[in-house]
Amino acid sequence: MKIEKYISALLYRYQCVIIPGFGAFLTEIKSSYYSEEKQCFFPPQKSLSFNVNIKHNDGLLANHIATEEKITYDQAVEQINTEVKGWDLEISNIGRLEVANVGIFTTNEEGGLVFEPVSESNYLKTSFGLSTVIASTVERAPIIPLIETVEVPTVKRNKAYTFLKYAAVVTVLASTASVFVNKGYEAYLNDESYTVQKNVQAQVQNKIQQATFIIEPAATTISIPVKAEEIVEEVAPVDVKPYHIIACAFRSENTSKSEAEKLKKKGFENAIALPRTKYGVYPVSYGGYSTQGEAQKEMRTIHNTINIDAWILVQ
Repeated sequence: MKIEKYISALLYRYQCVIIPGFGAFLTEIKSSYYSEEKQCFFPPQKSLSFNVNIKHNDGLLANHIATEEKITYDQAVEQINTEVKGWDLEISNIGRLEVANVGIFTTNEEGGLVFEPVSESNYLKTSFGLSTVIASTVERAPIIPLIETVEVPTVKRNKAYTFLKYAAVVTVLASTASVFVNKGYEAYLNDESYTVQKNVQAQVQNKIQQATFIIEPAATTISIPVKAEEIVEEVAPVDVKPYHIIACAFRSENTSKSEAEKLKKKGFENAIALPRTKYGVYPVSYGGYSTQGEAQKEMRTIHNTINIDAWILVQ
């Protein structure tokens, strides 16, 4: 059985998917950005990475496979172990492993794993249908002015006429030079004004980008005095046992506590509503256990009697 499709399905819903005995795929939401090197706009996406040090079985992948394949939890764990052994054998023999729609594993000179995620898959559901936009460069042809030459026929004149002609030419040249100087000064002022406006706009755009992607904490805090007798802190009991058999999970803490009370009335005296997880839900536990063997033994009984969807959470 190939478990790649189950890994892909879980990456759309969770930030961490652990493959027991192999490692964990981690996702992080990345905002849209522009790449000057590729000249492309990229939509928001989940960047994918791999951590080889996270190998413990949190029950998420095995429970999902057991539900989809309609098999027991132990059978799902066994199939995952078989698939991981095949992955390790392929990496050791070929030096390369491709996980469909997830990424490619290779080995470096020291024998460590190097993971390269696929660029075609975007596991952020809110960006479904958005694609990369290429920003093409607009090229403008230079404007070449056309200069027409006009030949003026020469006519012989007397000396007085020649003097007046040159005097008129000097006057016209002086007037023209004055106009050119004024126009040139105005053009210089316009160029300087445009340069200043361009620099100001660049600074404003830079401030806008910083304000868009950097959120600074508040500079001041407000302290409200409270009388000592008004402070009432209720400390909930903490179950230090790391292995819990999860019956269900809710977004509401009150609903989770109410379901735990119902389980206690059904005979599960150790039922408890666990604290909120990093995925934003409150799990309801049939009870906590000190070892994984005890938890798996009790979970088999629960699978065969009341709840086939129960799974183990490791805290």
